[in-house]
Amino acid sequence: DCFPDCAPGAMPPFGNLYDLPVYVDRALAEQEAMVFRIGTHQHSMKVAYSDFARLAKPTVGEFAYLA
Repeated sequence: DCFPDCAPGAMPPFGNLYDLPVYVDRALAEQEAMVFRIGTHQHSMKVAYSDFARLAKPTVGEFAYLA
């Protein structure tokens, strides 16, 4: 219900466009670029992390555990 224009499971990481907070793991924030779905299961987008951070203004934290 939060993403009416997206296929189930293909939400983009721009929760801010849907009035939702955006969180990103510090390990991803240290990468040069990221690739993600853009609303469908057939299309994806690659964007520089710096551009993503500027647009989405995510909260960066440690959310993943690497074994």
